[in-house]
Amino acid sequence: MFLRKPLPTFTASTHFALPRHNPLRMATDDLSNKPLAVRTTSSTSTDSASSQDGASFDIVKTYRNLLTSDPDMTMPVAAIESLIELLRVTPSSTAMETVEVVKTQKALLLDSAPNPLPLLAGADLFEQYLLRSLRGQTAESFDETKRHLLKNRQLFAARAKAARDNIAVIGSRYISDRKIVLAAGGSRVVTKILVHAATSRPNTHFKVIYVMDGSPHCDASVSALREAGLEVETISTSKVAYILKDQKDINLVLVGSEVVMQNGGIISRMGTSQLALLTRFAGGSQKRFFVAAESHKIVRKTPLWHPQVLRVGVKQKDISKFDNVGVDPVGQEARDWVADRDEVDYTDPELIDGIVTEQGVKQPSQIWELVDYEK
Repeated sequence: MFLRKPLPTFTASTHFALPRHNPLRMATDDLSNKPLAVRTTSSTSTDSASSQDGASFDIVKTYRNLLTSDPDMTMPVAAIESLIELLRVTPSSTAMETVEVVKTQKALLLDSAPNPLPLLAGADLFEQYLLRSLRGQTAESFDETKRHLLKNRQLFAARAKAARDNIAVIGSRYISDRKIVLAAGGSRVVTKILVHAATSRPNTHFKVIYVMDGSPHCDASVSALREAGLEVETISTSKVAYILKDQKDINLVLVGSEVVMQNGGIISRMGTSQLALLTRFAGGSQKRFFVAAESHKIVRKTPLWHPQVLRVGVKQKDISKFDNVGVDPVGQEARDWVADRDEVDYTDPELIDGIVTEQGVKQPSQIWELVDYEK
């Protein structure tokens, strides 16, 4: 029996909260109601890399360095920590100037990524917190907010990793004895679930079939699973339909996600949508399609119809119009597009049976409950 208490939802109010002795009031997104806190003196920071508008701060380089230095850090958390570093090196004479600098640098960061959605999820959380904390506060509160962020910046990555551990506990409950799990995508949180099930439930004997899509993440996941003592068989993507029809012991298909849309659909590695469709229509009613994702990966976007990912900001090849069939991008164009191995697709919420978060397993229609709408 698992007694671990679920973590709070990864929202602006829970993951950027100031100490209780000096709470900050919540605010709406309407900046016309009450003025932001105004400082009449400049910051005393003497960092040589700083500037009034953050122009000399390279937020893209900072973001990439964070991801490189910590392989377990997710893209949303790296975006949050990059914006916190921006506050550290950028003095501002008023709170409004701080907000404008953050918005400008956030736009630069998003524009640098062919797939900006994971970064948007984290950057939006940070911006929500900043607007809330500065609403109607004094200059002293402004300074304390900044000091709190800088002092506790490592807390956000720690909480994200703790969320992954909690998902492992929750997700492992859905691993059945003497059954087979079909996994794909090289997701770290999926690997955590399977390893936790193998190590914490010795009386539960299950096998894994892993779909290999050529990504090094898949190789790393398979190695980790085998090191945990699991029996893992690998297959190519071309064998998925055959395996789902032929292997009756598969009862769970488990994947990760780049982001979760607020309607419960997901943007994930190319082939995820195909896998979900095959699970539903080729696998039969006994096979469930589950997604594992931390709640800080929820992005506040809702497709009005089944989208091409280009319509939600992802820059990758669009072959629907045959404009670039057989044409490989070169130079800057190649750098601006998602690499072939990193391409993503959209999986409709109707094809998803459950989304495993640190708050429990949610139906796609329940994802909106985890979205922090207040600003």
